[in-house]
Amino acid sequence: MKIEFSFKKVFLFSSMFLLLSLCVQSQVKVSGIVKDDKGGFMQGVSIIEKGTKHSTTSGENGSYTISVKNQNAVLVFSYVGMGVKEVVVGTQTFLTVEFSSVVKVSEEVIVVGYGTQKKINNTGAVSTINTKELVQSPVANISNSLVGRMPGLFATQSGGEPGNDASKIRIRGIGTFSGNTDPLALVDGIEVPNYNNIDPNEIESVTILKDASSTAVYGIRGANGVLIITTKRGKIGPPKIGYTFNQGLNSFTDMREMMNSVDYATHFNEAIKADAYVNGTVYTPRYSPLDIELYGNGQDPVFHPNMNWPDVMFKKTSTQSQHNISISGGQKKVRYFVSGGFFNQEGLFRDTKDIVDAFSPQSIFRRYNIRSNFNFELTEKWKMALDLSSQTETRNSNNGTNTERVVGDMFRASPLSTPGIVDGKVVNIFTGSQNNPYASLLYPNLAGGLKRSYRNYLNGTLRMDYDLGQITKGLSIHGFVGIQTFNDQQITNTKTLITYLAVRIPNSTPDILDDKINYVPSTTDAQFNFAQTGTYNRRITAQTGIDYKRNFGRHNVTGLVLYNQQKTYDPGLAFLVPKGYQSFVGRATYDFNGRYLAEVNLGYNGTENFAPGKRFGFFPAYSVGWVVSKEAFFPEKGMITFLKIRGSYGEVGNDNIGGSRFLYNPTSYTSVGSIYFFGNVGSTFAGFNGLREGATGNPDVTWERSVKRNIGLEMRLLNEKLRFTGDIFDEVRSDILATRQTISNIAGLSQPAANLGKMENKGYEAELTFSDIVGDLGYRIAANYTFARNKVLFRDEVANLYSYQNRTGQSLGQNYTLIADGIYNTWDEVNDAKRPVYSMVANNRVQPGDLIFRDVNGDGIINDFDQVPTGYSNLPEVTYGVSLGANYHGFDLSVLFQGVDHVSHYYTRFQRGTGYGQAPPEGSASYMNESWTPERYAAGLPIKFPRFSVNATPNNAGSSFWLADASYLRIKNVEVGYAVNAGMLRKIGISSCRVYANANNLFTWKKVYAGIDPENTATGDTNTEPYPLVRTINFGLNINF
Repeated sequence: MKIEFSFKKVFLFSSMFLLLSLCVQSQVKVSGIVKDDKGGFMQGVSIIEKGTKHSTTSGENGSYTISVKNQNAVLVFSYVGMGVKEVVVGTQTFLTVEFSSVVKVSEEVIVVGYGTQKKINNTGAVSTINTKELVQSPVANISNSLVGRMPGLFATQSGGEPGNDASKIRIRGIGTFSGNTDPLALVDGIEVPNYNNIDPNEIESVTILKDASSTAVYGIRGANGVLIITTKRGKIGPPKIGYTFNQGLNSFTDMREMMNSVDYATHFNEAIKADAYVNGTVYTPRYSPLDIELYGNGQDPVFHPNMNWPDVMFKKTSTQSQHNISISGGQKKVRYFVSGGFFNQEGLFRDTKDIVDAFSPQSIFRRYNIRSNFNFELTEKWKMALDLSSQTETRNSNNGTNTERVVGDMFRASPLSTPGIVDGKVVNIFTGSQNNPYASLLYPNLAGGLKRSYRNYLNGTLRMDYDLGQITKGLSIHGFVGIQTFNDQQITNTKTLITYLAVRIPNSTPDILDDKINYVPSTTDAQFNFAQTGTYNRRITAQTGIDYKRNFGRHNVTGLVLYNQQKTYDPGLAFLVPKGYQSFVGRATYDFNGRYLAEVNLGYNGTENFAPGKRFGFFPAYSVGWVVSKEAFFPEKGMITFLKIRGSYGEVGNDNIGGSRFLYNPTSYTSVGSIYFFGNVGSTFAGFNGLREGATGNPDVTWERSVKRNIGLEMRLLNEKLRFTGDIFDEVRSDILATRQTISNIAGLSQPAANLGKMENKGYEAELTFSDIVGDLGYRIAANYTFARNKVLFRDEVANLYSYQNRTGQSLGQNYTLIADGIYNTWDEVNDAKRPVYSMVANNRVQPGDLIFRDVNGDGIINDFDQVPTGYSNLPEVTYGVSLGANYHGFDLSVLFQGVDHVSHYYTRFQRGTGYGQAPPEGSASYMNESWTPERYAAGLPIKFPRFSVNATPNNAGSSFWLADASYLRIKNVEVGYAVNAGMLRKIGISSCRVYANANNLFTWKKVYAGIDPENTATGDTNTEPYPLVRTINFGLNINF
């Protein structure tokens, strides 16, 4: 074949190849990191080469990689609410871009009631945190993630049992002594019965509304504040797939060290000896020297055991794990966010399957979360959103009384009591008052068996928005319909176990250790029992409203008119009547050039729980603001770059007032428990139960009404690096439900409930944040502090003989006790003629080792009239948090300190521990070895407790001695992370990867007794005790594709 050679063709081809090579070689590959002004990495930032279609987005660690034409290319960085930033590439191949708050101040948007608002124009008291802070806490629920992170939010976690460990949330303290104190909880604008079951990975932000201006639109449901959760939604861009994995270990934050058997038996004998004086009897020890020797040497473990029940009942650690996978993205017409999650947490009770092979009453909690949020742009004017979610929970817990009874029995059990399991048998040889803790865990007649709870929440919401700009610019209409269903099924498994009594068979030798031990069955084995119960309810919410937003030169106005209706169907509701709620809402805002701000919020709300004519109420609120920094006289380049003063006044309500549902109806007749005999049937009389009339109805019962005032100050200083927000607030709550105490019941009827109570709650809060970047090091310091003190103004209290004993004028939860002024150490002190008479002791037989009580009223007698307000309330008045954060070359660190102050707990369980009014005795902590004895006093040894006693003594009277300062400072959360280099990851299709370790409840400084977590509720039944709080050490991985 002939091949023709053409110089022209070769030259042309070579030239084209050379030009193409030069073009390819001129492209520049640029990588970098995007940070915010706090030094944190920014994910989801849009990065586009200006004038081209070359684009990418930043990963979770803020990293990105993009190829541009040449060194003259301009990269455009943009993020919603953060503005736009342009950077010339030049000779750089690695660009670190920081979004400064200077750019975003005027654009920052916050969530408010029924909408959003620019933060700069907001005149209410609002606080917000985002998902980044929430997921730092390796916990099962949202409420525990919020602790210490927001001013105005009080949170108390009273127990750590899996599936039952949520914190009690209060916003700015407490304002009622009768009604519910929980804030209204909303998820994407819809009220939910349980917000703690949402996966934190699904959440975009959490906002709390605190003053009347921000909550008045919720009317009769807004008095306790509002908590709004906003879930994530898709953003325009290619699909982003994210996976998060966490694996953690749980252990108790604290555990009491228990007294051993030798000390216990010795102290019990001391108690009997001391009581012999009071009782006028001869001292006879219960435990002989041989008994005490056998308790100590362990040679007779069945009849002379040395039990440490916490070690027997609890294991050292348990595991928890969490998985979440999500995909998000979309185009202009359709955007999506889909997420699925799984959480598993095991409790710390030891497994008992070796005893009951059919089941184990171990505490286990599992949750499955699914969420899909879709946004559709049907036309330029018509938009639609469809949100679907499901939360399914399964919880294994102790059946019967409650887990608190099991824990209480464990701590009350004597170290001398049965070892519980002997050769695989449940043995009960101790005849004391407490239950065998194993029995409490297993026996169906006490608290035993297994309860499996299956709960499922299904939620669906369809939203529509239509732009009415053809009528007038800025006008739109919106609406939604939401359906929620809740299904709760409980299955109980029980089985009566064979239990044994240990019987000693004497041997021919005098040594009891040679005796044979037989185990005699005391109960018979029973078949496996199964039972199932269930409940179901559903709630339908519908809402429609008209929005208006318009600018007229320097005049900016917005308006909202809205109607909301809710219906709850629940077979458990009184008289099977659905619970209904209706609301009419109005809002108008005005600002002049962003300088002078004004807002009016109106709520007209009602519920069928009250009588006709008392069902609806009108709740107005007004607020104003002044952005001083926009005035002409304000220096442009001064230290303060932004300054706003705001104030609000308004009324809100609370329809969850306590008591039965329809208080305007009289209560039904009830049995008096007596039998009356009429005539006879055969040789016996026929008996009939007597009836008595209940309380009369009160047609005037209505909601609580709250009047709130707030003054706030917002500042930004030092080129936006330092931010300060402060508020002073005041609330007076009236019409609190109560029963009159000053009216006699001589009529034979119980007094009806009435709206007669009144309380005030006032305080202040502040938040201070400083952030900066020094070289490649970014750091942030933030602190928040809240003080809130309440006072009961009126509750129709019968006047006490001494005014200092009136509950009116005191804080809710105030402790009232005798004042303990030390311990009597000598008989001379006891026999002092000036010593008052102890009315609680037979024949006034006080002795050394007893507490010294103050005779408050000076009548020479110690009795209930000497009880006075002592310490603080059992509800904290102060809460605070300090967070520290830093990041450097892919490494990041965050630490959260959290604490409370001005709170006192009365520890009745120690007051009634070994020898303090309990016979037979019960378990005690080892530090009670430092109780008073003549020998310890003579030797000058530390004495922390009064003498032991088996009988009732003055030492177990309610006194300030047992009242402890329950304030604490806790390292609430620590997280250390590392973002793997993005360049290496992109080669295998991963846009970002971060590994981290975090911990929750790491360490606590406290003043309460050793072995007790100060958050654990301390008052109440001494037979129960909360499941201890847990510490979590967690390791995690986050990958984005």
